[in-house]
Amino acid sequence: MGQMQISTNSVFWTMVKRDILFQWRNWAEFIFRVAMLPFILILTYGFILPRIGVLTEDFPNNMFPGMVGMSLLVTGIHGTAIPLSMDFNNSREIEDRLQAPVDIRVTAWSKMVVGIIESWIGGLLVLPISLMFMGSYLNFSMSSLDILLLILILALSSVASASLGLLVGTIVKPMQIAAMFPGFLMPIIFTGAVFFSWQSLTPLPIIKGLVLFNPLVYINEALRFTMMETTTAMPLWFSLTGIILFTLAMGWLGMRRFTKMAIR
Repeated sequence: MGQMQISTNSVFWTMVKRDILFQWRNWAEFIFRVAMLPFILILTYGFILPRIGVLTEDFPNNMFPGMVGMSLLVTGIHGTAIPLSMDFNNSREIEDRLQAPVDIRVTAWSKMVVGIIESWIGGLLVLPISLMFMGSYLNFSMSSLDILLLILILALSSVASASLGLLVGTIVKPMQIAAMFPGFLMPIIFTGAVFFSWQSLTPLPIIKGLVLFNPLVYINEALRFTMMETTTAMPLWFSLTGIILFTLAMGWLGMRRFTKMAIR
């Protein structure tokens, strides 16, 4: 039993290290892909528009938690879904991994761990970009408890992003990847409470209810509650519950589809 456990751990981390090594070899492309969207949004909404008076000067400060959450979620989805879709439909490399003497779910977990790691990198890349263009607008303070809550939220959110990436990776075909950004990720971003708080949608009750089907709303509202002194953010227990429920639902569906594709 002990030997089997060691073998499973060894296989799992070998898969993770192989995927990370592949990304490291293409680090420039990875940084460009991860940083470009936050850069454009921060430059436009966090620097240019407030400077010319189109947006208020407190808008960048309200937007900052949403940019962190958006970058974390999008990077985690991309880091899990795209390699998984390519492996299943084009390279068929995943067939070699599925023949390893371990549970086939270990392969899915290894893909998710790589997505989680990439999501953290995506979230961290937002910090220097934000400080560069929105530093003069940012005004938030965090206690020791807030920092611990922030780490918890980031950890839960990265798992949620990888879970959604697992599900998307078993649905989207390689020829559909180009359509995934405008058809899937863009609606998630612009309805995900990046540029507004959930409570601000009160005059639009139908929209306020519909956006609750977007996991990014719960992530950004939890970050906004922790990082800013505001009374308009969603209650923390509600946002954390939403993140956990979405993670469990997407992880279960994604693992179910992965298992079916692996044994077909």
